[in-house]
Amino acid sequence: MSSRSKDIIFLLGAGASAEAGIPTSSAMIEAIERLLRERLEWKPYFDLYNHVKSAIYYAAGLKGRFNCDVVYNIETLVNTLYELERNEEHPLYPFIASWNSRLVALAKQDFEAVRRFRGLILRELKKWMCPDDQEKADYYRGLIKLQRDLNYPLRVFSLNYDLCIENLSCDNFQIESGFGGVGPSHLWDWERFEEAEANANPVPQVYLYKLHGSINWKREESTKRLFNVIQVESVKPEEMEVIFGRDFKMEAADPYLFFAYEFRKFALETKVIVVIGYGFADTHINKMITQSVQSDKNRRIIVVARCDTNELEKRRCAIGQMLELKEEQYMQIEICSGAASDFLGRDKLAEELVKKIPAVEDAPF
Repeated sequence: MSSRSKDIIFLLGAGASAEAGIPTSSAMIEAIERLLRERLEWKPYFDLYNHVKSAIYYAAGLKGRFNCDVVYNIETLVNTLYELERNEEHPLYPFIASWNSRLVALAKQDFEAVRRFRGLILRELKKWMCPDDQEKADYYRGLIKLQRDLNYPLRVFSLNYDLCIENLSCDNFQIESGFGGVGPSHLWDWERFEEAEANANPVPQVYLYKLHGSINWKREESTKRLFNVIQVESVKPEEMEVIFGRDFKMEAADPYLFFAYEFRKFALETKVIVVIGYGFADTHINKMITQSVQSDKNRRIIVVARCDTNELEKRRCAIGQMLELKEEQYMQIEICSGAASDFLGRDKLAEELVKKIPAVEDAPF
């Protein structure tokens, strides 16, 4: 089977890991609301949560967005808590005459309640990323068969913090994520992605770009350089190296800036972007996908999503609108109905994907 390594790239969102027992963003909100009602430790933050949620919906309403049009998920919530937590350190603080009096009462002195509530959420997030039954993620093994059938390294860009892909690593299936090993003696190095291409290192089966971080990442206290660990118990929730609860998705620090640049670069070079479990709610990622579609009319976006076959066109139009594409560009989007396990479990997936690669117009045959 002939194809090139850059012809097909993958983008994974939270929905890709839902069947592995890792809740999606909306499911996390449901879990938090349940904890606020049922757990004694969470109940003191019930009114604070309701106030913040109401304010988010109120702000959206001022812009003409209501009901399902309001983007409210776990990231929206924690982003807001993070900004509130900054309080006097926020650059807009000097311009605000007074905070909402009810918010001040609920947030307590120095907004300590906001800080503690956000900490509870992050602690729970860490648990959600480590489900007890790892066998539920076995459908990810479809990537192993796919790589072997294509016979070139896969480039997987993931927005997830979990370790479902890393857990595939074994002697004959190597995952390159920028680390030469485990622990502080093996610091993250962007050149590993380049060196492997130049045969300085053995070529891996998967290049993994974790755009929003990972639950097994830590930073050295002195240099702030990144390394990974096996036991995530040593990673404190408030020190987790994930872009979660921060309103800027591309930090001016490695590996985030590097991974964002790599996604943009490959999105403009590839022929097919396979999107699994992504809800198109991230404006930074959307802009890069939009640029990719607009730069090449033959480029295809294959979106794996749970929807009925009679809703495929509706879903295609919805995604086109979220990407702010022209209607004639909607046809570059193809919806593949089903779960991640259905898609990755296809026997002839490699053959099907290669057929999606547009023929080169000036090819002689």
